[in-house]
Amino acid sequence: MLEPIRIELSLDIMFPSVNCYLIPGEQLTLIDCGVGSQKNWETLQNAVEENGYKISDLEQVIITHEHRDHIGMIPRLLENTKAVIRAPKMIEGWFKHPDEMRKPYIQFLEKLLNSLGFPDDKLKQCGTFLDFLRRFPTIKEMDRFEFFEEGDFLRFGNTDWEVLNTPGHCPTQHVFLQKEEKRLVSSDMILPIAPMPIVTEDPNNLGEPVRALRQLLDSFERLRVFEIEKVYPGHGPEFSGANPMIDKQLARIKMRKNECFEAVQSGLKTPYAINRKMYPYQTVPPDFSGMYMVLGYLDLLVEEGSVVKIVDTNGHLNFELS
Repeated sequence: MLEPIRIELSLDIMFPSVNCYLIPGEQLTLIDCGVGSQKNWETLQNAVEENGYKISDLEQVIITHEHRDHIGMIPRLLENTKAVIRAPKMIEGWFKHPDEMRKPYIQFLEKLLNSLGFPDDKLKQCGTFLDFLRRFPTIKEMDRFEFFEEGDFLRFGNTDWEVLNTPGHCPTQHVFLQKEEKRLVSSDMILPIAPMPIVTEDPNNLGEPVRALRQLLDSFERLRVFEIEKVYPGHGPEFSGANPMIDKQLARIKMRKNECFEAVQSGLKTPYAINRKMYPYQTVPPDFSGMYMVLGYLDLLVEEGSVVKIVDTNGHLNFELS
Protein backbone atom coordinates (compact mmCIF):
# COMPACT_ATOMS: atom_id res chain seq x y z
CA MET A 1 0.00 0.00 0.00
CA LEU A 2 1.63 3.24 -1.18
CA GLU A 3 0.90 6.26 0.95
CA PRO A 4 0.09 9.64 -0.66
CA ILE A 5 2.57 12.38 0.22
CA ARG A 6 0.80 15.57 1.35
CA ILE A 7 2.14 18.85 -0.07
CA GLU A 8 0.76 22.09 1.36
CA LEU A 9 0.42 25.09 -0.93
CA SER A 10 -0.46 28.62 0.15
CA LEU A 11 -4.10 29.71 0.10
CA ASP A 12 -4.64 32.41 2.77
CA ILE A 13 -8.45 32.45 2.42
CA MET A 14 -10.37 30.61 5.16
CA PHE A 15 -7.64 27.97 5.30
CA PRO A 16 -3.93 28.84 5.41
CA SER A 17 -3.18 26.15 2.84
CA VAL A 18 -4.60 23.69 0.35
CA ASN A 19 -3.34 20.14 -0.08
CA CYS A 20 -2.15 18.34 -3.13
CA TYR A 21 -0.89 14.78 -2.98
CA LEU A 22 2.16 13.27 -4.66
CA ILE A 23 1.71 9.54 -5.13
CA PRO A 24 4.51 7.23 -6.31
CA GLY A 25 3.79 4.02 -8.16
CA GLU A 26 3.30 2.80 -11.72
CA GLN A 27 2.51 6.37 -12.70
CA LEU A 28 3.86 9.26 -10.66
CA THR A 29 0.65 11.07 -9.79
CA LEU A 30 -0.33 14.47 -8.43
CA ILE A 31 -3.86 14.98 -7.06
CA ASP A 32 -4.94 18.64 -7.32
CA CYS A 33 -2.46 21.43 -7.85
CA GLY A 34 -3.26 24.53 -5.80
CA VAL A 35 -3.69 28.20 -6.60
CA GLY A 36 -1.59 29.38 -9.52
CA SER A 37 1.26 31.55 -8.23
CA GLN A 38 5.03 31.70 -8.53
CA LYS A 39 5.37 30.97 -4.82
CA ASN A 40 3.22 27.85 -5.04
CA TRP A 41 4.99 26.67 -8.19
CA GLU A 42 8.35 26.87 -6.42
CA THR A 43 6.94 25.15 -3.32
CA LEU A 44 5.52 22.33 -5.43
CA GLN A 45 8.76 21.81 -7.35
CA ASN A 46 10.81 21.78 -4.16
CA ALA A 47 8.47 19.30 -2.47
CA VAL A 48 8.57 16.95 -5.44
CA GLU A 49 12.39 17.10 -5.48
CA GLU A 50 12.61 16.51 -1.73
CA ASN A 51 10.82 13.21 -2.32
CA GLY A 52 13.29 12.08 -4.96
CA TYR A 53 11.58 13.19 -8.19
CA LYS A 54 11.55 16.07 -10.64
CA ILE A 55 8.38 17.91 -11.63
CA SER A 56 8.93 16.66 -15.19
CA ASP A 57 8.57 13.07 -13.89
CA LEU A 58 4.84 13.54 -13.27
CA GLU A 59 2.77 11.26 -15.49
CA GLN A 60 -0.76 12.12 -14.43
CA VAL A 61 -2.48 14.97 -12.62
CA ILE A 62 -5.92 14.19 -11.18
CA ILE A 63 -8.38 16.99 -10.35
CA THR A 64 -11.16 16.56 -7.77
CA HIS A 65 -13.35 19.58 -8.61
CA GLU A 66 -13.25 22.92 -10.37
CA HIS A 67 -12.37 25.39 -7.60
CA ARG A 68 -9.35 27.55 -8.33
CA ASP A 69 -7.40 26.36 -5.29
CA HIS A 70 -7.41 22.86 -6.81
CA ILE A 71 -6.75 23.61 -10.51
CA GLY A 72 -4.65 26.78 -10.58
CA MET A 73 -1.32 25.37 -11.75
CA ILE A 74 -2.61 23.19 -14.58
CA PRO A 75 -1.06 25.47 -17.26
CA ARG A 76 2.39 25.27 -15.64
CA LEU A 77 2.09 21.50 -15.33
CA LEU A 78 1.13 21.22 -19.00
CA GLU A 79 4.15 23.33 -19.94
CA ASN A 80 6.66 21.54 -17.72
CA THR A 81 5.52 17.91 -17.80
CA LYS A 82 4.09 15.37 -20.20
CA ALA A 83 1.41 14.42 -17.69
CA VAL A 84 -2.15 13.57 -18.63
CA ILE A 85 -4.71 15.76 -16.84
CA ARG A 86 -7.65 13.70 -15.55
CA ALA A 87 -10.64 15.74 -14.39
CA PRO A 88 -14.38 15.31 -13.78
CA LYS A 89 -16.46 15.22 -16.97
CA MET A 90 -18.81 17.66 -15.23
CA ILE A 91 -16.23 20.47 -15.51
CA GLU A 92 -15.06 19.82 -19.07
CA GLY A 93 -16.84 22.93 -20.31
CA TRP A 94 -14.96 25.16 -17.85
CA PHE A 95 -11.71 24.18 -19.56
CA LYS A 96 -12.98 24.22 -23.15
CA HIS A 97 -15.01 27.46 -23.10
CA PRO A 98 -14.68 29.13 -19.68
CA ASP A 99 -16.15 32.49 -20.74
CA GLU A 100 -19.39 30.85 -21.90
CA MET A 101 -19.61 28.94 -18.62
CA ARG A 102 -18.72 31.90 -16.45
CA LYS A 103 -21.37 34.32 -17.74
CA PRO A 104 -24.49 32.43 -16.55
CA TYR A 105 -22.70 31.44 -13.35
CA ILE A 106 -22.05 35.08 -12.43
CA GLN A 107 -25.51 36.19 -13.57
CA PHE A 108 -27.13 33.65 -11.25
CA LEU A 109 -24.97 34.69 -8.29
CA GLU A 110 -25.72 38.37 -8.89
CA LYS A 111 -29.45 37.61 -8.83
CA LEU A 112 -29.08 35.51 -5.69
CA LEU A 113 -27.02 38.09 -3.83
CA ASN A 114 -29.48 40.84 -4.69
CA SER A 115 -32.18 38.81 -2.96
CA LEU A 116 -30.42 38.34 0.38
CA GLY A 117 -30.74 41.78 1.99
CA PHE A 118 -27.19 43.10 1.57
CA PRO A 119 -26.79 46.87 2.08
CA ASP A 120 -25.82 48.72 -1.09
CA ASP A 121 -22.18 49.21 -0.07
CA LYS A 122 -21.83 45.49 0.64
CA LEU A 123 -23.39 44.64 -2.71
CA LYS A 124 -20.60 46.63 -4.37
CA GLN A 125 -18.07 44.50 -2.50
CA CYS A 126 -19.98 41.46 -3.72
CA GLY A 127 -19.53 42.66 -7.29
CA THR A 128 -15.79 42.92 -6.82
CA PHE A 129 -15.65 39.46 -5.35
CA LEU A 130 -17.81 38.00 -8.14
CA ASP A 131 -15.39 39.35 -10.71
CA PHE A 132 -12.68 37.35 -8.93
CA LEU A 133 -14.66 34.11 -9.08
CA ARG A 134 -14.27 31.41 -11.67
CA ARG A 135 -11.21 32.87 -13.35
CA PHE A 136 -10.18 29.62 -14.97
CA PRO A 137 -6.60 29.11 -16.11
CA THR A 138 -6.08 29.51 -19.84
CA ILE A 139 -5.73 26.13 -21.53
CA LYS A 140 -4.36 26.34 -25.06
CA GLU A 141 -4.62 22.66 -25.96
CA MET A 142 -7.01 20.00 -24.67
CA ASP A 143 -5.32 16.97 -26.20
CA ARG A 144 -3.82 15.86 -22.86
CA PHE A 145 -7.10 15.99 -20.96
CA GLU A 146 -9.12 12.90 -20.07
CA PHE A 147 -12.42 13.07 -18.18
CA PHE A 148 -13.92 10.69 -15.65
CA GLU A 149 -17.39 10.19 -14.20
CA GLU A 150 -19.14 8.65 -11.21
CA GLY A 151 -18.45 4.92 -11.09
CA ASP A 152 -15.20 5.04 -13.06
CA PHE A 153 -11.96 3.80 -11.54
CA LEU A 154 -8.68 5.71 -11.45
CA ARG A 155 -5.38 3.96 -10.88
CA PHE A 156 -2.72 5.60 -8.73
CA GLY A 157 -0.38 4.32 -6.05
CA ASN A 158 -0.57 0.87 -7.72
CA THR A 159 -4.22 0.68 -6.61
CA ASP A 160 -7.60 1.16 -8.26
CA TRP A 161 -9.79 3.87 -6.68
CA GLU A 162 -13.50 4.24 -7.35
CA VAL A 163 -14.75 7.67 -8.40
CA LEU A 164 -17.74 8.97 -6.42
CA ASN A 165 -19.55 12.24 -7.11
CA THR A 166 -20.37 13.65 -3.67
CA PRO A 167 -22.10 17.03 -4.09
CA GLY A 168 -22.54 19.43 -1.22
CA HIS A 169 -19.38 21.52 -1.16
CA CYS A 170 -20.08 21.96 -4.86
CA PRO A 171 -22.04 19.88 -7.42
CA THR A 172 -18.86 18.69 -9.14
CA GLN A 173 -17.04 17.50 -6.00
CA HIS A 174 -15.52 14.04 -6.57
CA VAL A 175 -13.79 11.77 -4.08
CA PHE A 176 -11.74 8.62 -4.65
CA LEU A 177 -12.49 5.51 -2.62
CA GLN A 178 -10.28 2.47 -2.06
CA LYS A 179 -12.99 0.23 -0.63
CA GLU A 180 -10.87 -2.75 0.42
CA GLU A 181 -8.27 -0.63 2.19
CA LYS A 182 -10.96 1.74 3.57
CA ARG A 183 -9.12 4.82 2.35
CA LEU A 184 -10.59 8.00 0.86
CA VAL A 185 -9.14 10.96 -0.99
CA SER A 186 -11.87 13.29 0.26
CA SER A 187 -10.84 16.64 -1.23
CA ASP A 188 -13.26 19.21 0.29
CA MET A 189 -15.98 16.69 1.14
CA ILE A 190 -14.76 15.54 4.57
CA LEU A 191 -12.61 18.11 6.37
CA PRO A 192 -11.58 18.84 9.97
CA ILE A 193 -14.14 21.68 9.84
CA ALA A 194 -17.55 21.58 8.17
CA PRO A 195 -17.10 21.92 4.39
CA MET A 196 -18.66 25.07 3.00
CA PRO A 197 -21.81 24.17 0.99
CA ILE A 198 -21.40 26.60 -1.89
CA VAL A 199 -24.72 27.63 -3.42
CA THR A 200 -24.84 27.53 -7.22
CA GLU A 201 -27.61 27.30 -9.78
CA ASP A 202 -29.50 24.01 -9.83
CA PRO A 203 -28.78 22.47 -13.26
CA ASN A 204 -32.07 20.58 -13.03
CA ASN A 205 -34.10 23.67 -12.07
CA LEU A 206 -32.51 26.68 -13.78
CA GLY A 207 -32.91 29.94 -11.93
CA GLU A 208 -33.15 28.23 -8.55
CA PRO A 209 -30.30 27.61 -6.09
CA VAL A 210 -29.08 24.10 -5.50
CA ARG A 211 -29.83 22.79 -2.00
CA ALA A 212 -26.16 22.57 -1.14
CA LEU A 213 -26.30 21.77 2.57
CA ARG A 214 -28.94 19.08 2.03
CA GLN A 215 -26.69 17.57 -0.64
CA LEU A 216 -23.76 17.68 1.78
CA LEU A 217 -25.74 15.81 4.43
CA ASP A 218 -26.81 13.20 1.88
CA SER A 219 -23.19 12.75 0.75
CA PHE A 220 -22.10 12.31 4.37
CA GLU A 221 -24.63 9.49 4.76
CA ARG A 222 -23.52 7.89 1.50
CA LEU A 223 -19.88 7.80 2.63
CA ARG A 224 -20.67 6.65 6.17
CA VAL A 225 -21.52 3.10 5.04
CA PHE A 226 -17.96 2.48 3.84
CA GLU A 227 -16.52 2.88 7.38
CA ILE A 228 -13.47 4.65 6.00
CA GLU A 229 -10.42 4.39 8.20
CA LYS A 230 -7.98 6.85 6.53
CA VAL A 231 -8.87 10.21 4.98
CA TYR A 232 -6.73 12.45 2.78
CA PRO A 233 -8.54 15.83 2.86
CA GLY A 234 -8.18 18.87 0.61
CA HIS A 235 -7.26 21.08 3.58
CA GLY A 236 -5.59 20.20 6.86
CA PRO A 237 -3.72 17.08 7.94
CA GLU A 238 -4.66 13.51 7.10
CA PHE A 239 -6.76 11.84 9.77
CA SER A 240 -8.13 8.47 10.79
CA GLY A 241 -11.80 7.63 11.09
CA ALA A 242 -14.21 9.27 8.63
CA ASN A 243 -17.35 8.45 10.60
CA PRO A 244 -16.33 10.18 13.85
CA MET A 245 -15.45 13.27 11.78
CA ILE A 246 -18.81 13.07 9.98
CA ASP A 247 -20.58 12.79 13.35
CA LYS A 248 -18.67 15.84 14.57
CA GLN A 249 -19.72 17.86 11.52
CA LEU A 250 -23.33 16.73 11.78
CA ALA A 251 -23.48 17.77 15.44
CA ARG A 252 -22.07 21.20 14.62
CA ILE A 253 -24.48 21.68 11.71
CA LYS A 254 -27.40 20.78 13.98
CA MET A 255 -26.22 23.23 16.63
CA ARG A 256 -25.77 26.06 14.13
CA LYS A 257 -29.13 25.29 12.49
CA ASN A 258 -30.75 25.77 15.90
CA GLU A 259 -28.93 29.09 16.27
CA CYS A 260 -30.30 30.09 12.87
CA PHE A 261 -33.82 29.25 14.05
CA GLU A 262 -33.29 31.36 17.16
CA ALA A 263 -32.19 34.27 14.97
CA VAL A 264 -35.43 34.07 12.99
CA GLN A 265 -37.32 33.68 16.25
CA SER A 266 -35.74 36.94 17.47
CA GLY A 267 -37.21 38.78 14.51
CA LEU A 268 -34.35 38.75 12.00
CA LYS A 269 -35.78 38.12 8.54
CA THR A 270 -33.17 38.47 5.82
CA PRO A 271 -30.30 36.06 5.21
CA TYR A 272 -27.88 38.99 5.47
CA ALA A 273 -29.16 40.01 8.92
CA ILE A 274 -29.10 36.40 10.13
CA ASN A 275 -25.58 35.98 8.78
CA ARG A 276 -24.31 39.02 10.66
CA LYS A 277 -25.87 37.68 13.85
CA MET A 278 -24.35 34.21 13.46
CA TYR A 279 -21.00 35.09 11.88
CA PRO A 280 -20.06 38.59 13.15
CA TYR A 281 -16.37 37.70 12.92
CA GLN A 282 -16.42 37.06 9.17
CA THR A 283 -14.29 39.73 7.53
CA VAL A 284 -13.77 38.49 3.96
CA PRO A 285 -16.16 40.59 1.84
CA PRO A 286 -18.94 39.85 1.40
CA ASP A 287 -19.02 37.16 4.13
CA PHE A 288 -19.57 34.40 1.59
CA SER A 289 -18.63 31.47 3.77
CA GLY A 290 -21.06 32.36 6.54
CA MET A 291 -23.77 33.30 4.06
CA TYR A 292 -23.60 29.94 2.31
CA MET A 293 -24.00 28.20 5.66
CA VAL A 294 -26.95 30.43 6.62
CA LEU A 295 -28.70 29.68 3.33
CA GLY A 296 -28.19 25.99 4.05
CA TYR A 297 -29.60 26.22 7.58
CA LEU A 298 -32.61 28.17 6.34
CA ASP A 299 -33.19 25.60 3.64
CA LEU A 300 -33.22 22.82 6.25
CA LEU A 301 -35.55 24.79 8.51
CA VAL A 302 -37.98 25.31 5.62
CA GLU A 303 -37.73 21.59 4.85
CA GLU A 304 -38.60 20.79 8.47
CA GLY A 305 -41.52 23.22 8.48
CA SER A 306 -40.01 25.39 11.23
CA VAL A 307 -39.84 28.55 9.11
CA VAL A 308 -41.38 29.77 5.87
CA LYS A 309 -39.69 31.57 2.99
CA ILE A 310 -41.40 34.65 1.61
CA VAL A 311 -40.33 36.23 -1.67
CA ASP A 312 -41.51 39.82 -2.02
CA THR A 313 -42.36 41.60 -5.27
CA ASN A 314 -38.74 42.74 -5.64
CA GLY A 315 -37.45 39.20 -5.37
CA HIS A 316 -36.05 39.73 -1.86
CA LEU A 317 -36.06 36.76 0.53
CA ASN A 318 -37.55 36.96 4.01
CA PHE A 319 -37.95 34.17 6.55
CA GLU A 320 -40.52 33.96 9.33
CA LEU A 321 -41.67 31.39 11.84
CA SER A 322 -44.24 28.94 10.51
